[in-house]
Amino acid sequence: MDRLKGVASLAVTAALFLLALRLLHLTVPALYPAVLSGPFSLDDLGQVKEYAGFSPLVPFYRPIALGARPVNITVVRRGRARVTVFWQAESFLVLNEVRGGSAPDAPPEARPLEGRPGTLWWQEGNTQHLSFQVGELRIDLRTDLPHRDLERLLLSLRPYEELL
Repeated sequence: MDRLKGVASLAVTAALFLLALRLLHLTVPALYPAVLSGPFSLDDLGQVKEYAGFSPLVPFYRPIALGARPVNITVVRRGRARVTVFWQAESFLVLNEVRGGSAPDAPPEARPLEGRPGTLWWQEGNTQHLSFQVGELRIDLRTDLPHRDLERLLLSLRPYEELL
């Protein structure tokens, strides 16, 4: 009989302990959202700095073919903070920005854009790829816009907060 009392006491203690852990698991992210790693799907570029810790670079120049606003904004904090902004209408533009990190794997035919050392440009079918570093941000840009628009997009990149 004494053994049953000991097992019952252990079961109650374990249940209370597990309940306390579950409560902690649910309340810490609610009180301190920075512990969550994502991915987070956001509605506005203004929210990115709160989630990623940096203001994303976005092009001031955006052709009408991309639409009025991004279709999707995703932030992941796992490992290095990463922001992906996606515009799509008649054409598409994907900006993938990572804080820190090394250059992506580029195909052997990748070369710098003319007059822009530090950039890597290549084309796969209809899609143009551009990879470069701005400060601590590693930026990869993909689009099906013409080459002249690719250069304009590169030249017009500004922190989102400056464009407000």
